Parts: sequence; structure tokens; C-alpha cells
Amino acid sequence: MPGSPTVWVPRLLGPQNTSIPRTAGSLTASAGTLSTCPEPVTGPKELVVGLGSCLYVFCRYDLCQAGPDAQLRNLHWLHHPHYNTDQKEFMGRKVAEPRGTPGTNEGDCSLILPHIRANNAGLYGLRLVADPSRRTYKELRWIHLVTVNVTDTPAPHLWPDPAPLTDGHKTTFGCWVPPCPKDTPTLIWEGLTKTPGVHVDTWTPPTTVTSFPGIGTLLAFEPFWYHDGTLLNCTLRGSDGKTITWASRELQVNYAPRDVQVEITPSFPVNEGQEVTLSCRDSAKPPSHTYTWSLEGRILPHHTAQVLLRPIQATDGGSYSCQATNVVGTTQSLPTTLEVYYTPRDVRVEVTPSSPVHEGWEVTLSCHDSSNPPSHTYTWSLEGRILPHHTAQVLLRPIQATDGGSYSCQATNTLGTAKSLPTTLEVYYPPRGAALETLTSLPALTGSRITLRCALGPAHPAPSSIQWLRNDLREANTPGPTLSFNADPARAGAYRCIGQNPAGTALSPSLSVIVWYPPKAVRVLQSPGGPVVAGRGPVRLHCQIGAAEPPKFTVSWFKNGQELPVPALDLLLPGPEPADAAAYACQARNEVGVTRSPAVTLDVRFGPQGVELVPDPSQGVQETTNVTLRCRADARPPPSAFEWFRDGRPLGQSPKGLWVLRAVGIQASGKYRCRVTNDIATAESSDVIVTVYYSATTIVQKTMLGLGVGLSILLTLGTLGCFLRRRWQRQMAADEEPVVEPSRTFFLCNKKPRMPGSPRPPHGTDDTDTISYSSLLSPPGSGSVPRLRGDTVVYTVLKKNDGAAKATEGPDYENVPPGPSNRNGDRDRDRDGTLVYAALALSSPAQQGHAGDVGDTVEYAALRH
Repeated sequence: MPGSPTVWVPRLLGPQNTSIPRTAGSLTASAGTLSTCPEPVTGPKELVVGLGSCLYVFCRYDLCQAGPDAQLRNLHWLHHPHYNTDQKEFMGRKVAEPRGTPGTNEGDCSLILPHIRANNAGLYGLRLVADPSRRTYKELRWIHLVTVNVTDTPAPHLWPDPAPLTDGHKTTFGCWVPPCPKDTPTLIWEGLTKTPGVHVDTWTPPTTVTSFPGIGTLLAFEPFWYHDGTLLNCTLRGSDGKTITWASRELQVNYAPRDVQVEITPSFPVNEGQEVTLSCRDSAKPPSHTYTWSLEGRILPHHTAQVLLRPIQATDGGSYSCQATNVVGTTQSLPTTLEVYYTPRDVRVEVTPSSPVHEGWEVTLSCHDSSNPPSHTYTWSLEGRILPHHTAQVLLRPIQATDGGSYSCQATNTLGTAKSLPTTLEVYYPPRGAALETLTSLPALTGSRITLRCALGPAHPAPSSIQWLRNDLREANTPGPTLSFNADPARAGAYRCIGQNPAGTALSPSLSVIVWYPPKAVRVLQSPGGPVVAGRGPVRLHCQIGAAEPPKFTVSWFKNGQELPVPALDLLLPGPEPADAAAYACQARNEVGVTRSPAVTLDVRFGPQGVELVPDPSQGVQETTNVTLRCRADARPPPSAFEWFRDGRPLGQSPKGLWVLRAVGIQASGKYRCRVTNDIATAESSDVIVTVYYSATTIVQKTMLGLGVGLSILLTLGTLGCFLRRRWQRQMAADEEPVVEPSRTFFLCNKKPRMPGSPRPPHGTDDTDTISYSSLLSPPGSGSVPRLRGDTVVYTVLKKNDGAAKATEGPDYENVPPGPSNRNGDRDRDRDGTLVYAALALSSPAQQGHAGDVGDTVEYAALRH
């Protein structure tokens, strides 16, 4: 391989460091690669192992410096390695060839040697050679050196480092040795076999304990004060059970003060005035640094292990305790009594129960004193009078009012005598009787003033107030013996007074207080209650009357404020009728006064009555007027629906009694009625006729329209008559049978009037002002010509002179229409020029004067057909 490789040699431990040349090493791609890759081999630099034990050298390799996918070429352990400059390689006795992990750049390279002998000591080296996977990396060559020292007694490792333990605080110890896969050593704890709560478990030391693998055991226990100085052993035994070696540690346990006690010098008893030393004894580790003293639970201002009392007083006697404190905790001693002898003092009388006491109780008088030795003789006195009692306690049973007074006692012991101050015993007793009397007359009227007085007998103490009872219930409390109040029915009853003090009560006999008052709580009760329907009775009204004093009373009834002649408690309405709906009240009267009840309104409900329909403004209106129909009815409850009808046909419904006909027309005329409905029944009104007239404008319009229609009809009839007349004429001419129609009259007038003074043309001339006829012929078979109504003659045929006709002129008579033209263009007339008439009316005599010759030709002014 070209180039000279670089040799990386770890720092050698011990004297071997100088025997290994620092030449061969690893090839790397760059300085940057080295800075990111770890050392190729990780493991210990020095180990200590015992004879006969197992050597385990933990080792891990990493080919990072040769690049990814590097190939491990050589990996073996050498004993006493040395570098051969000729071969440029480390030489030595090969003791093991660890197998790498195929396919990875790292693996295990640990060394295990069982049954170590003395010659196994020395320097060991792991030789590693790896080929790079890429050209950018160089060959990796590395050797890791480990110094192995062989001793006779290799001891297990103890954890943690020695430190004081604390009493009662749980602690843990660990013991471990390097692992040896080919051997199974055992670690055993010794020294705490009788300690309760000891727990032993297998343990693998964490990296915070050792950076290399190890096997061990973990001991957990709670040390106490008696473990202080105990020797704790961790023994290593081989697979054969024999002890190989051990490690020991003496336990140092700190504990709070123990066996704390108070010591008194000189020993008691002592007399008042001597010198006394108090000492606080204890056992503690570390020693106590603070002491606290107390007497009868009261903290004293002393903080040392000894307290000097000089001279001792009687007040210094009592129960002493001391409290010792060190860094671990605090412990207090049991109480120790210091007894000091002295003469009686603080003599006093105690009353049980405490004064004041009640008459009849059991009372104990006690003489208390402070003396040592205790007093053996006592003397009692009441108000200076010596009593026949010589003990510390005197029993008064039962105590009387005369036992009250000022008591004293005297106490005596072997050192002297002392007397108490006077103590007063106060005896309470209740009032010696009670009586109740009235200071006003009874019975009392409502509103008047009533005064009662309570007379009490002697009492101690005097009652501070009087309690008053009414009907055995508490009524009031007064500071004095009298009770005054306004007479009120609510306060009538049997009264008593009670005189009371702390010792008891005195109850008076009862006294009746009567208060007269008018009837109360007068009210009307309706049965059945609520609204009633007319005719579905009866309804009973009852006058309910409450208390009254005196209780005799009379009853009166009122309807809408008017008194009814019913002097009874009940008022019966058999209907009821709608007229019975009113406000009813009853009134009760006794000797004191009168009370009227609140009015109760009787709600009588009925169906619609008196239904009436009223049109507004009236029953006769012109068209286009708004007509409001008002439906009136008396009903309770009020109508809920109104229905409207015209000529028996429904118009609609409305919730109110109004129906509006807007801009009525002629067709709105008719008979109207309304139907009213409420919750009770339904009723209808009578029919009301509403007539709608044409307005003036409509009348004019109708008249004009009628005239126009009439004229149209007349024109049509005239045209039709002419047409039918012509047809008739033609028919008559064809049949030569004249038809007489006497019901029709024609007036013939010459269209060319003659001028006054002009001469009449002669008969037969063709004068336009003259109507000439050749003959008037009666109908065949008619006989002689009759005369009708004077000058009227009925003719059938009127024949005009043919010679007088002019083809070019129009008709000679203005109201005889020209006939239709024939096929030759001539007017449609008879072939012989004859006009057929039913009647010929002679003109008046004046007109006759202008007639022509009398004979077969006559001139007429009117012809009636």
C-alpha cells in the first residue's frame, strides 16, 4: 500500500508506556472526518484482577474513520505487544481473536481470560486493521492498550463512598465486580442479618457508578441508632461457594438525642432557700448542641445542659423537663418532680358549685392552700363565727337561705399556719308566691285600655322582669309588675303572671280577660262557586261569620247595596236569572257593632238575548253608499262569533258585531239578519230589509239607454212593417181579395199644399196639388157603403186615376212610402193603380169644402187602413 501509515497509540499506563513506539496508527480521509468520528476502540486503560479469578476486559470498536461500509481485516488481542519496525506491525502473543459483527461498522471486542495466574499480568493490546470502502478514505490501523495488574486479594467495589447515615432514613448500598461470562461468582452481604426490613436484589451498576460493565448486588435497609459502628461486609464467593475476597465498611449512623432525662442535685426533698442543680443527660450523635427547659409545661429561659437554682423558692418546685437537640432531631425527657418544702401559703376558700348557688342545692366548701408538706389541720368560720368543721372540705346539703354569708378557712402544716381571705357564699331562692289582679273593669270593649298587676312575695335576687302568659302561652315581658294593653279580641284569654329569678319561678292563678267586639271575618260563600249559567240553578249564597263577642248576632243581605228581606245565613237563588247577576254582601250585627262582608259578584252567564240588526245609515240607501250592519245582543260572556245572512244565504263571519257593505249596488237589496254565538247558546235577529235605490246619475243613464233602445226597436219594427206590408199588397193583388185590417189607420196628406186663393183644379185634371180618385169601390159582396162614427166610411179599395200618374214624380202622399221597383223599374203598386185601405175617414167640414165633386170621386184627408 503506498504511503506511510499514521500510527494512533493511546496513552500507556504504567512503565509500559515507554516501551511501545508511537508509529503505526490509522489512516483517515481528512481532519473533518476525525473530528466527527469517535476513537476506533473504547475500553479500560487499566484493570486489577485477583489470582484465580476471571479477567474481563470490556471493549467496543467503531470503523467510522474508515468510512461507511468499511471492511474489518484484522482484530486480535496481543499479550505484551511491541512494535516491529521492520515489519511495521505490532507483535506479541496472540491471546484472542474477537469476531466482529458482519455488515456493521461497530461491534464487540471484549477479552475474557478465566483463572488468572501471576504471569497473566502485563500489557495487553487490541490490534485493529480495517480497509476503507472508498478511495476518499484511508486504511484504518489502531491498537488499544490495557494494563492488567494481578493481586492476591482483589476486593469487590462498594458504592456509594463512605458517608454518615441518618437514623430512620432508608439507605442503599451497592457491591459489584467486573463480569466474567465463564465464571459465576456470588456476592453476599453480611453484618445486617437480624435487621428487619432488609432487602437484597441483583444489581447492574449504572454508568454513574462505573463506565464499564459489572455485576453486583444492591442492599436496601433503614439504619437505626444501634447500627452505628456496625461492620458491613460484601463477600465474593466462587462457584464452589468458597470465599474469594470481601470488602468491608463501618457504618456511621447519626441519630437524634436518646435517653434524655433530668437529674436533680441534691436529691429531693429540699427546703426553701437551698441551692439546687438541674442536669439534662442524653446520648446523641453528633452530640446535642441545644437544650430547652420547661417547668409544668412553661418554657424557662435556660439553654444549657445544667441549670443552677440558688436559692430555691417554693415556686421553683414542680415537674421539670428538658429537651435536647442535635442536627438530626429533638427529644424531650420525661417529667421529673422537684419537691420544695414550705409553710402554707395562698390559702383560699373555693365554693363548688361557684357562688351564687340556689336554695336546695348541694354545696361544697373547699379550703385550698399551697404547702409542702401538705396541711393537716383546717379551721372554718362564717361571718367570724367558728364552725364545727376541721377538714379541708365542708358539705352543705341541702343549702338553706340562712347558709349564705362570708366564709374563711385556716390551714396548718408542720412548718406553720396561714389563713384565707373571706369568701362570700350567696344563696338564691325564688319568689314566695304570686297573685294577679286587674286595675280596670272587665269585660272591656274593643279599643279600651286594660291594666293588670302581678303581686310577688320575697325573693333573692328580686325578679328583674315579669313574664305574662295568655292561655298558657308567652304573651309579654315587663320590667315592672303591671301589664297594660289596648283591648283587642286577639288579646283576650286566661292571663297569668310569672315572677322569675335565677333560683326559680312563682306562677299566679289565672284571670280571664274578656273583650267584646263586633263579628269578625264576615264573608259570602257561593255554592256552586264560579260563574253559573242562567236556569241551571239553584245557587246558594252562605254568610260565613267568624268570632264575635258576645256571640249572638243577626244577619242581613244586600244586593248591589240594597237590603234584601232575607234575615237568614243562606240566600237561595233558584234560577238563577240574568237579573240575579249582582254584587251580594251580608251583614252581621251584635251588641257591640256591625260588620259587613266584602261584596261577592255573582256571575250569571246566558246565551244571546234581544238580538237586533241595525243598518247604518238606514234601511233605504242609494247605490255606492257604505252600509254598516250592526248586530246588537245582550249576552254573558260576550258573543264570540257573529254570522251574517242575506236572503237566507250566509255572507260570512266576524268576531265583532259589525259587517260593512262597501259601495252597495242594486243587487245588495234584500233581507238581512245576523246570528250571534257565545259559550252558552246561539240566537238570530229578525230579518231587516235593506233597499238600494238608483242614484240620479244612474236614472239619467238608464233613461237615455231606454230611449235609445226604444228608438232602435221602433226603427226596426217600422222597417219590418214596411216589408211585411209590401208583401201583403202583392199577395192581395195576386188573390184579388182585399184584406180588411180595421185596427190600423193611415193619414194621407198631399205633399204639395195648395196656395191660398188658388183655384181648385177640376176633377180629373192632372194637378199636383189635387188628389184625384176615379172611384171608391166597396169590397165585392160588401153591399152598400156604411158610415161609422159620423163621417167615417169604411172602404176596401181606393183606386187612383191612372191618367194622373206621372212616372217621373214621387209618391203623392208623404206617409205612404213608395213601393219597391218592379222588374221594369216602376214602383211596386197595383197593376191598376189601386190603393187598398180598410177605412176612409172623411175630413172635417172645413176640409170637405175643399173636396171635389160629389159622386164617384171623393177627396179625403185621412184613410184608415
